Amino acid sequence: MTPPDPDELSALNRPDRDGADNAEAPPIKDPLGIIAIILGCIGLVTFGFVLAIVTAVVASAAGQQAMKQRRSLENAYIAFGLAVLDAVVFLVLHYAFRLPAFAG
Repeated sequence: MTPPDPDELSALNRPDRDGADNAEAPPIKDPLGIIAIILGCIGLVTFGFVLAIVTAVVASAAGQQAMKQRRSLENAYIAFGLAVLDAVVFLVLHYAFRLPAFAG
């Protein structure tokens, strides 16, 4: 195995064409997706059916925003999955233990 060429190593530390260093590039943010994930987690902890609906709506909005900005839909998928899980957990607990709730 030969040692790496010093020119190849220095190429990794060179700035991009526009002169900005890769380490200084602003991170891609997805605030709506992050909010949807947080709502989904809160809904799981509180067994909230209303939060499941709100999480699903915010997750779909996050997905639409991510598609417009050509970003990953990963946060929207995670949040929508949490919304479904919120609803399932609520319904299972509601019917299995006859918990009093607004849904009946």
